[in-house]
Amino acid sequence: MMRVRFFLDFIIIVISLSFLVRLSVCKKSNITVGYLTVDKTDKFIRNRQGRIISGAITYALEQINNDPRILPNHTLQMIWGDTHGDTLTAVKLLTDQWKQGVVAFFGLEDSCSVEARVAAAWNLPLISYKCADDDVSIKSKYPTFARTYPPVVQVTKSLVALLLHFKWMKFTMVVGSSHKQQTIADKLLEYADMFNITVNDKQEYSEPYMPFSNGNPFPGIIDRTYVDTRVYVFLGDLNGVVDLMTNLYDRGLLDTGEYIVIFVDHVNFDRNDTLKYFKRTIDNPEEKRNVDAARSLLIITLSPSSSENYTQFHDKVRYFNEQPPFNFYNPFSAYQKVITVYAAYLFDAVILYAKAAHHLLLEGGEITNGTAIIHSLLNQSYESIQGTTTFIDQNGDAEGNYTLLARVEIHDSKYSMQPVGHFQSSDGSLPVLRMFGVELIDWVSGAPPVDEPECGYRRQRCIPPKQFTLEITLGTVGALLLFSLIVALIVYRNWKYEQEIAGLLWKVDKADIHASLSGHKNAEFIMDSEKKDAFGSKLSLNSQHSMDSRASNLQVYAVTSYYKGQLVAIKKYEIKSLVINRKMQKEMKVMRDLRHSNINAFIGACIDHPRFIILTEYCSKGSLQDILENEDVKLDDMFIASLIKDMIQGLLFLHNSELGCHGNLKSSNCVVNSRWTLQVSDFGLLEIRAKTYRKEDEHAYYRNLFWRAPEELRGPQKRGSSKGDVYAFGIILHEMFGRCGPFGFCNMVPKDIVYRVIDGGVFPFRPDTSGLKCEKYVVDCMESCWREAPEDRPDFRCIYKSLQKIREGMKRNIFDQIMTMMESYQNHLEELVESRTIQLADEKKKTETLLHRMLPRPIADQLKQGEFVKPEVYDSVTIYFSDICGFTQLSARISPMEVVQMLNSLYTMFDSIIKNYDVYKVETIGDAYMVVSGLPIRNGDTHAGEIASMSLELLRAIKTFQITVIPNETLKLRIGMHSGPCVAGVVGLTMPRYTLFGDTVNTASRMESNGEPLKIHCSESCKAFLDKLGGYTLEPRGLVEMKGKGQLFTYWLISENAHIRRQRLQRCSQTLKMNTTWARASRQAYMQFSKSENHTEQSLDDDSQPLMNLFRENENHSSHEESPKTNHHDHFSSPKDIRSFSSKLRYVPNGILSDNKRFGDIRLTGSGQDIVERTALIAEHDLYDSDPDAQERTRHLSVGNRTQTKLIDRVPERPRSARNNNREMYKLNSENVPEYQSLVSDSAV
Repeated sequence: MMRVRFFLDFIIIVISLSFLVRLSVCKKSNITVGYLTVDKTDKFIRNRQGRIISGAITYALEQINNDPRILPNHTLQMIWGDTHGDTLTAVKLLTDQWKQGVVAFFGLEDSCSVEARVAAAWNLPLISYKCADDDVSIKSKYPTFARTYPPVVQVTKSLVALLLHFKWMKFTMVVGSSHKQQTIADKLLEYADMFNITVNDKQEYSEPYMPFSNGNPFPGIIDRTYVDTRVYVFLGDLNGVVDLMTNLYDRGLLDTGEYIVIFVDHVNFDRNDTLKYFKRTIDNPEEKRNVDAARSLLIITLSPSSSENYTQFHDKVRYFNEQPPFNFYNPFSAYQKVITVYAAYLFDAVILYAKAAHHLLLEGGEITNGTAIIHSLLNQSYESIQGTTTFIDQNGDAEGNYTLLARVEIHDSKYSMQPVGHFQSSDGSLPVLRMFGVELIDWVSGAPPVDEPECGYRRQRCIPPKQFTLEITLGTVGALLLFSLIVALIVYRNWKYEQEIAGLLWKVDKADIHASLSGHKNAEFIMDSEKKDAFGSKLSLNSQHSMDSRASNLQVYAVTSYYKGQLVAIKKYEIKSLVINRKMQKEMKVMRDLRHSNINAFIGACIDHPRFIILTEYCSKGSLQDILENEDVKLDDMFIASLIKDMIQGLLFLHNSELGCHGNLKSSNCVVNSRWTLQVSDFGLLEIRAKTYRKEDEHAYYRNLFWRAPEELRGPQKRGSSKGDVYAFGIILHEMFGRCGPFGFCNMVPKDIVYRVIDGGVFPFRPDTSGLKCEKYVVDCMESCWREAPEDRPDFRCIYKSLQKIREGMKRNIFDQIMTMMESYQNHLEELVESRTIQLADEKKKTETLLHRMLPRPIADQLKQGEFVKPEVYDSVTIYFSDICGFTQLSARISPMEVVQMLNSLYTMFDSIIKNYDVYKVETIGDAYMVVSGLPIRNGDTHAGEIASMSLELLRAIKTFQITVIPNETLKLRIGMHSGPCVAGVVGLTMPRYTLFGDTVNTASRMESNGEPLKIHCSESCKAFLDKLGGYTLEPRGLVEMKGKGQLFTYWLISENAHIRRQRLQRCSQTLKMNTTWARASRQAYMQFSKSENHTEQSLDDDSQPLMNLFRENENHSSHEESPKTNHHDHFSSPKDIRSFSSKLRYVPNGILSDNKRFGDIRLTGSGQDIVERTALIAEHDLYDSDPDAQERTRHLSVGNRTQTKLIDRVPERPRSARNNNREMYKLNSENVPEYQSLVSDSAV
């Protein structure tokens, strides 16, 4: 029973296992791959591999399908096609196979970039065994491509490794002209630069190279290169390298072993044909000299197979070539085809794909993800069927394995090229040359040649040194003479220096000092020193600080005098016992030699016991203390910055001189000359100053110590140091910005302040900086200057840098010219007045020109006169707005500078156009352009026509405008215009702007913003004016929704009738002529009313009679109208009165009326320059335009006036053209009659 149960269990287990096996077999899925090769072709193309190696893919598929470890649970199937060596056929086959479900492609010979691009588009892998294209290595373009065929450029790594192995860091290239060789050469140059290898020269020759047919280029190449090289790298074919070696051998260059040639062979090494490198393809057999020359030849070639089963692999390929699906039958079975290395490349490609697919499936990927399959192959090594380890780099290229060949003796003086080493690499880096034996290479000289001889190519390093005996002798003698001369110069200089000290050049004779009798207030007490106090080193004293109750407001300047005709400043010191020792003499000599623009020149000293008098250059502006304490002197930031800069430069010069420091720096010892240049004064002679007997009281004594450093106050013997000057500079800096004395508004007496400074402590007593109006870096600078420890204070170079910001925008010697001119004015007043008057007139003209460009002339004139410009209401104007569509996008495409240049060119063109119209440009903001007509000078109803005509011309001009940086781009102008009332006025005082206000402005802006490119959007009110003027073509746009306005009915302005506009301009020209007559009559009428009632017509001069008759032509007036001569008793005395009077006059067909009074018998007197030219009344008067008789009469009046101009005006008539508009008439009138510009009022043009 137990045995039966055992057998049943066994049978169940067997059946289950068999079921599982069959189930797994049934679940095995198929993967279809495509194979593209070249079997038949219409062209004769060498080296086609399809009929030779195709069996390798069948063999690989059999290995994969039979080995479950490679790609378990999957079966690879193949679809193949013959491309006939044609790219279009290959793409068609590729597409057909893709439609049949192919998920991977193999094959393609020579060129495959198009097919690889197609495969990348499908995201399917393509692995090639013989593709030689360069660009397929770019993974960004071909992410699904790889190849087991090493590209030709891969050999450059082994070539560089060979050069580095033998330390050949310099070589010359000989390169064939074919694309393949040039590509290798370029890559070699790249690697040479990377590894600091020098390429001495690069020579090219034409390929294909056929001996005896196209000439031998190698003799010429050798002539040009053999001198400056020892290592040749030959990139070409076998015929070329053999001829190169033969020429080197014939020249005897290979006899000594100094030269070596490296040849790159792209064919696998064939152990059965080791003699091929000794002969050309046409030579048979090889020549002995070629064999001898090959001793200096090294060859890099593809490594031969090292697998024991490689012969068996060839047999398998031959077998599967004759099997389906290829059936490449060999009728000559006795002659087996030679299986090339490409069969191994094809086999490796299929095996690699299978392993990558298996790896991808294990990770859960899709078999159709070609990018992932290829990515898993990158930077990986694999074992080739050839028995070698091959690495695939990051570009998907197999790097290949290369072997080094050299001439080796086989036996009995028989030689062949045999492997002597191989290049080992497995990680994509530069390979390493592994030699098979140390002495395998038979070097001619017994050792590898060097890349450059020890003496250089041209023995320039071994030239024997020239004997310079004569030169050395002459040089020695010359050096001795020069040394003797230098010693003599030093001795002479010291002697001269001692003579200058002993000569007392600094000493001044008292008799040469003459009192200044005029020009200086204190000249009378220059030499009477007994009657005056000694002021120490203080050049000038202003009122003392507010805490000094005895200070006066009278400024006391320095004592001045004349020394040898030069005005100098005098300082007197009372010294009880004075001995001028050598040290003092030397110091005064140094002081006298100091010359700097910021150093007050020391002229000399006069010893008049017990007085010691110092003479320095006089500075007319007084001391810095005088300027700071004078409230009338306003110091701006630039002024202060200039003074600080001058002071620092002067102190820097002192510190770099032999004196080393100032020692007595204070604001009263900094003087300012007539050019407002600060100069440091009262430096040096510290010993003399210390012995000075002072008569000043305690208050003044301690106040003079405010600038003294704490360490000097604690030890009076310590007088003068560079750090003490820095402390004093910090106090002066506080004094300049505070202008309230050294310690500001401190309510302590000077003695207490000095002792507080001496006490020091953790928080030493210093001036208060909280109230200073200056930048923080200035406060930081002054606080660092008065630090307690001298070593913590900066030097003046650091101070100069820290205060560099304060000098931003400051010009050098900004007041030089102005102040020199002021000094000259004092001596030459008449010349000054004349020159300044001319300059003032020129500057006024420039200013007025600029102002009139910014504001309308009437507005600018009111502002110049200091009058308030009242806002003015204009009943009817037309406003124009425009902008550039797409300006923001256009600005993003070009630089800001180019945007500015474009807008400047565009608006310059616009400005040149609008000046021909009666319009006023209000402003431009960015790409927006705003123009108005009808203000500030009213022009009746013509404002709409002026804007319309101007807009049409601007639209025509914009179509021809070219942007320099984008010549093919056309700007699209969008225009909007609207008519209505508005208010105009000047806004602001600092930068006044003439601005428009009102709903008309907003509506015009809305018209522009709601318009379309290259169109003129017109409102209904503007259209009404244009219809009244006539000559303009508009078409309705319809209702347009506008923000804040609702729906408005608008129009497009299309064109204008130029003929109608010319007629209107001609009528305007005639009106202008008549208007001139009217204005003159108005002036004469005013003059008549301003005269006495007793004046009669007979009292007038005959010259005025013709113009008078013009207004007395029509005397049959109504009897109820009274003459203004008998009823008007007012007298006008100002231009405003004239303007008020003339504004009430108007023209009617029967004469001139004013306040309903008739002027038929007025008397006319005066000259043309007194006539106020009013030109707007008749142009705006409807009655005149509707009365043909009045028009005819005024035309004759105008003619009559023109004929009598000389009798009336004494001035020739000014011609008027049809293009002159009212604004041009106003400009001409205001220029010719400046004394009556104010008479041209609101009603004027």
